[in-house]
Amino acid sequence: MRDKTNQRTDAYGGSIENRARLLLEVTAAVVQVWGGDRVGIRISPLSSFGDISDSNPQALFTYVVEQVNSFHLAYLHTIEGDTGGAREVPGGFDLQILRRLFNGLYMANNGYDLDLALAARAADTADLVAFGRPFIANPDLVELLRIIGPLNTPDPATMYGGGAGGYIDYPALKAS
Repeated sequence: MRDKTNQRTDAYGGSIENRARLLLEVTAAVVQVWGGDRVGIRISPLSSFGDISDSNPQALFTYVVEQVNSFHLAYLHTIEGDTGGAREVPGGFDLQILRRLFNGLYMANNGYDLDLALAARAADTADLVAFGRPFIANPDLVELLRIIGPLNTPDPATMYGGGAGGYIDYPALKAS
């Protein structure tokens, strides 16, 4: 959808409406099969992964959220900041505009720990919080967060590499 990488000149390029077209068509097809209450969408409005960017991400993702509201989705999962990187939001982008616009559950993601997640819930800036990397390194993350136990440190060298190492060999709490 981003104008830096989307250089198409057909109905899927150019304007914000055209660049969002594929996402909306796919979402419509999935919702037709499963129903909106069983479908969520994940966006990463500020991620630079793959050297992507947009000249006006606030306008692009505001449009996307306004449009997906018609599908009555279960949730909007938003990467806040740069995927796997800093949580800082550059250029005045306001993630809370997306949260306020969306007519469903807003799931926040990117670098959350227990304190940050609790603060987001207390401030009502998120309905749900996703924990990606902490779950990889802590198969019992929910219990560890509940008891405020020590967390394993993820090993980035083993992530997303295609093997089982790093996914199945982190220690879990001992049964007591």
